[in-house]
Amino acid sequence: MTLEAAFLEAIRAAPDDLTSRLVYADWLEEQADSRGELIRIEEEMRQLPVFSDLYWQLKLRRNELRSRAAPDWLQTMRYGTDCQPTFRHGVPNGWKERWRLIREFTDRWHCRPLGDVGRRTEEIRAVEARLGRTLPPSVREWLAFAHDVRTSSGYFDVLRDVCTMKELEGWSAVSLLLQCEGDYHWAVRHADFDLPDPPIHAFHWDFESRDETFVPHENNPIADTVTTFALGYVMDYTNAEGGEFSTVVHEPTQLLHDLEIAFPVRSRFGTMEIFEAENIFIHLGSSSWTPHQQLTIMVAKPLPPEAIPAFLWDYTHNGDSCSGMFRPRR
Repeated sequence: MTLEAAFLEAIRAAPDDLTSRLVYADWLEEQADSRGELIRIEEEMRQLPVFSDLYWQLKLRRNELRSRAAPDWLQTMRYGTDCQPTFRHGVPNGWKERWRLIREFTDRWHCRPLGDVGRRTEEIRAVEARLGRTLPPSVREWLAFAHDVRTSSGYFDVLRDVCTMKELEGWSAVSLLLQCEGDYHWAVRHADFDLPDPPIHAFHWDFESRDETFVPHENNPIADTVTTFALGYVMDYTNAEGGEFSTVVHEPTQLLHDLEIAFPVRSRFGTMEIFEAENIFIHLGSSSWTPHQQLTIMVAKPLPPEAIPAFLWDYTHNGDSCSGMFRPRR
């Protein structure tokens, strides 16, 4: 066995042992091998909030170094092949930091590599000129994000509805997104444009009218900020390749207790409780269509059944929506 093979065998045997990785990085750097720098960057980024300046500075270099490394080596090191917890440091308050969190979540769970905030200035200027208005910072980032996730001129891969950025006639508001059926707008009112991260108001068809006019949602605003709406949206439409399960929970007290024990990475987003582990994302919170709590389990890649705690498998017997590893075996 060569010395490098021995290093890799030790890492396979104890993938969470930081010391063996750093010793391997020392040896690679002695060989003038850029993979040593990659290991150091990967391990440093693992400890940083995904919304920090340093994280996004290092991410540029990390991606460059990853592109030089062999896929089988990356697989062994588990760099870019496993979905790490995104909310380890919670949800920040600032709009810029929140958009970084949204972008990193999209990168990991939608497999859509995205750059930092502050992009798409030409597209933003064009929309502002058409509207005759300066957009709030968070709305500018919404527009940049919509362009970055577009996979063709007519299809957005992450946003399953239509990014409109048009005046909503009769309501002094700009529509950010139109439901693909054409009957529901998510919009920001002109009166809120002085806020850096304004609330989202919803407008739906007036079904009593025959001319397809829109009326406000009875519970407006439906989201307190643009980033709250956007983060919830990208969570709802993930690319959970390993599978996904969702069900109603009538009494969540015991479930929360069990989740706290099984998943040490816990955070809160609005009224939603979030629990994470490597390749597993769980959220429990209120739903717009039921007064009870909604439990959703998402798995980023195929995992052995025992990776999911037994108490969660008990909830899958309720027969709600499921895919991948959560489909009932025949």
